[in-house]
Amino acid sequence: MEGDQLDFEDPSSSLEKTDSTSQSPTMCPVVLEVAEQELIIEESAPTTDSDEIGIANIEINNVFSLHLVDETCTDQDLYSDESPLPGGWVNDEWTDASCEHEDASSVNGVVRKRKISNSTLTSEDFPSKKQYYDQNNLTHERLIPKLVENELDKVDKIKIRRSCIPSKDNPPEEMMEWLKTFTKWSNAERMLAIDMLVDECEPTQVRHMLQLIEPQFQRDFISLLPKELALYVLSYLEPKDLLKAAQTCRSWMFLSEDNLLWREKCLNAGIPLMEQSTIKCSKNHYSTSPWKASYMRHHAIEMNWRVKPIRMPIILKGHDDHVITCLQFCGNQVVSGSDDNTLKVWSVITGKCLRTLVGHTGGVWSSQMADNVIISGSTDRTLKVWNSETGQCTHTLYGHTSTVRCMHLHENKVVSGSRDASLRLWDIRTGQCLSIFLGHQAAVRCVQYDGRLIVSGAYDYLVKVWDAESETCLHTLSGHTNRVYSLQFDSTHVVSGSLDTSIRVWDVETGTCKHTLMGHQSLTSGMELRDNILVSGNADSTVKVWDILTGQCLQTLSGPNKHNSAVTCLQFNTRFVITSSDDGTVKLWDVKTGDFIRNLIALESGGSGGVVWRIRANETKLVCAVGSRNGTEETKLFVLDFDADYK
Repeated sequence: MEGDQLDFEDPSSSLEKTDSTSQSPTMCPVVLEVAEQELIIEESAPTTDSDEIGIANIEINNVFSLHLVDETCTDQDLYSDESPLPGGWVNDEWTDASCEHEDASSVNGVVRKRKISNSTLTSEDFPSKKQYYDQNNLTHERLIPKLVENELDKVDKIKIRRSCIPSKDNPPEEMMEWLKTFTKWSNAERMLAIDMLVDECEPTQVRHMLQLIEPQFQRDFISLLPKELALYVLSYLEPKDLLKAAQTCRSWMFLSEDNLLWREKCLNAGIPLMEQSTIKCSKNHYSTSPWKASYMRHHAIEMNWRVKPIRMPIILKGHDDHVITCLQFCGNQVVSGSDDNTLKVWSVITGKCLRTLVGHTGGVWSSQMADNVIISGSTDRTLKVWNSETGQCTHTLYGHTSTVRCMHLHENKVVSGSRDASLRLWDIRTGQCLSIFLGHQAAVRCVQYDGRLIVSGAYDYLVKVWDAESETCLHTLSGHTNRVYSLQFDSTHVVSGSLDTSIRVWDVETGTCKHTLMGHQSLTSGMELRDNILVSGNADSTVKVWDILTGQCLQTLSGPNKHNSAVTCLQFNTRFVITSSDDGTVKLWDVKTGDFIRNLIALESGGSGGVVWRIRANETKLVCAVGSRNGTEETKLFVLDFDADYK
């Protein structure tokens, strides 16, 4: 042709350009399309000075098409299977001169503008791909350049390489070489390599490492250890953690049931071994370990005190409307003394009055009980010794010239203090007075006896220490400025409470005052001492917990739930403090934290005359003596049971 010409010498060979001196239209790249596969390879074809022809977007499939389009060709034209080819491309040559032509005809609704030649071409000059192939006897194999064949080889290699996913069974060769090198390094070099490897890892890879490493540390080391070592490790667990560990597996359950392990836990908590009969009843509930069964029963009882619903109390009615002045609780029996001149023996199991002890001619104001022996002191100036099983009075002890206000029993001897300012030591088996101790100038209000020493407090503001054998006064402890109302004695320390609001701690051997405990605002009406812990109740409605070794106040049981009137009596153990008051309530406190737990008794007449005079408690039961001074509350005893139910 006279114009620019694109020769197609061999459809199966590479495309070549015409003479560079001729002017040719600007052409787009050759595009080979595939409809079914999405593998795309981009390469550039050789270029000349006249123009550039590239091979791009090669898609291989069973159907191929060849487009030669100008720069005005749209994307839709580029990818349409029915896009026309130049009609002048016949017999491998262009037949028309270069010109500008606007094809107003539309294919699939698209207006095409093509800069093909200088002459106007009709639609017949642009046959479809199928027509072009038929007219020129071409196949798609002849249209694939050799360059494309080379690219297909590359594609096959890439596909083969991608199909080999790395795995433990099929690791890359380079990785195996690296691992061989890694195994040859020292420990320090390996650690450094791991550090550097982690630094190079992405978060997802680090998480993968974590998933691989964590199971390595999830070993049941307890089961792998010798039994002695495993028990030693478990001994550091709290009992509640031991119970959780027992639910892990059979081997842990076997170790957690060890009797010696639970024996240590019980000893640390001050829990005694249960009776054999109780253990037999509880085997189905806990384990064959007697010490564990003891601990579990103890825990169940504590929960009954703290949070479980309070059972309906057993009510023991007696003494009419008189005041219950003294109360003793031993085993399953309760002994109440009253100003009606009698004592009554009750069963806390049945709630029945077993017997009434009659013989005093005055009100009973003090009593002691051990096993089946009861001793009572009265305003008739005598002491009586009773047999609780038969109700008979075995001895009447004469000697005091005024009311027997206090007493303390130790084994077969009892010391009595009287308003006649004297103390007497008695043998309860024979009824004989062994010693008389004179020295106080006023009524003796409280007394303690440990079998060797006698300590007495009196209204003369003094505390005296006596030798029971020699009948001599070893020390006179002076310091209080008012009457002494309460005493505690543990063979080492003497603790005295006075109307002067102070509590004093004395050394019994030297007679020196070690601490003066200040904080109460009124009379200290009652005290309890266990080891070095002292709990004091006061008429100012507060209760305090002290450490007598340091003199520090550990807790003050007050706050919004404190008593609204004087504290009349208290009991405490290693867990609880139980307090009673003139306000008609009995309250439960945590001895370690000082927190109020709950009310155990709350009389409807509280605040209007109802009073809780005395309380006595053991591990599972609480006995409260209640009444009133104005007739608003009937005199009676409440027995509350907090024992664990094993039925």
